[in-house]
Amino acid sequence: MSLRRFTFVGGAVVIAIVAVATGFGVAHRIPGSQPATPTATATTDPPVVRSVFDTGVTTPHDHDDGLWLSWSLADSAGDRRIGSANSSTERTNAESTMKAWITTDFLRIASDRGRSVRASDRADIDAAIQRSDDEAVERLYRRAGADQVLRDLNAVCGVVVSTTKRGYWSYAQITATDATAILDCVLEKAPSYPGGDEIVTDLRSVEPDDAFGIPEALPAGTAFAVKNGWTAHSATGEWNVNCVAAWDHYTLAVMLRYPIARKLDYGAGVCRDVTTTLLAHLD
Repeated sequence: MSLRRFTFVGGAVVIAIVAVATGFGVAHRIPGSQPATPTATATTDPPVVRSVFDTGVTTPHDHDDGLWLSWSLADSAGDRRIGSANSSTERTNAESTMKAWITTDFLRIASDRGRSVRASDRADIDAAIQRSDDEAVERLYRRAGADQVLRDLNAVCGVVVSTTKRGYWSYAQITATDATAILDCVLEKAPSYPGGDEIVTDLRSVEPDDAFGIPEALPAGTAFAVKNGWTAHSATGEWNVNCVAAWDHYTLAVMLRYPIARKLDYGAGVCRDVTTTLLAHLD
């Protein structure tokens, strides 16, 4: 609608036309003039950032002959998890990855019972984690109740495991998802027990030869905690190699079985390659 107002200026009639815009932004026009062409306002939606947690990923070794592979990646900041199709369903020997939990449970039990940790116990904890000393962790395992330590995982960390050989912690059967949950639990719970901060320090100070796989793929200078496990089993003719590490707010487990003839270096390389692939797809 237009409102016309007539005024006299110097004997001439001046017509002032006031255009009143409607609520849809359409302006009235002077009769005989051409309608204005509406100009669309360009809008640009922000790009959708998609990560491996949204899309999943294939790894360079998914189809290697003779390789059993399972991996799981957890993001504590985003409460997200992604993994191979078998990451929560297929189990394998825990091997030395279990040493992180055995040492932590030893301190938990000592704290609950009001028992002091001896210097020799402390030395065994350091050796079990930093050098993956089997004899050292065996002493701790026996003193903490042997297979009861595995059952404690359910009560403390909510992870249910059992061993296929009574009295053997290395034969505890875990999934890749279990492996990440156990390391996360250790990093969270250990500092709450007297002396537990040193377990976290040990996990960040593993001897270089034992910190293969995942840490090798991380950007230089990245702080990480790691506890790998590896054994060549003559009875099966296979290596069991488990790479488990945490950095920033991520925890990754890469679990492998493959023919002994390929050596440990092959397994370390698979762990490294899987990590590299996942890093390239993180948001």
